[in-house]
Amino acid sequence: MRAILLSFCFLIFSSFSFAEAPATKDDAKAFVKEAVKYAKENGQEKFYNEVRSPGGKFHFRKGENKDLYIFVYDEKGVVLAHGVRLELTGKNRWDDKDPDGKYWIRDWTDLVHKSGSGWIEYKEFNPADKNKTMNKASFVELVNGMVIGCGIYF
Repeated sequence: MRAILLSFCFLIFSSFSFAEAPATKDDAKAFVKEAVKYAKENGQEKFYNEVRSPGGKFHFRKGENKDLYIFVYDEKGVVLAHGVRLELTGKNRWDDKDPDGKYWIRDWTDLVHKSGSGWIEYKEFNPADKNKTMNKASFVELVNGMVIGCGIYF
């Protein structure tokens, strides 16, 4: 009986230890840094393709990259590439507000103009979680006129 109980406990414990931990701020920031490096080394069009393409390294793929994705805007709020919501490409979201009335795109544009990069919190549609609106913290960085970002939902 003791052996069965120990085996059961081991099975339960090992299933938790192999489950992927949720993405952290460090994961999101590192993903942006990887995307920035890729964009600088490969040019904007190849970078956009890696973000937009379902097989691209910066596109959302459930269970990969801790479910993170990259988004890219210009400095006036136009979506240049989005790692999950392809229908946003070319859309100007400058006047979009979160449910609390926060103009998050304007805010992150101000942030990157002042600091080059940083964190911003707002509420946004989460495509990975049954399309719910959730709190989100995004790390954004300005590179050659592109605001490159990645966020975590909480």
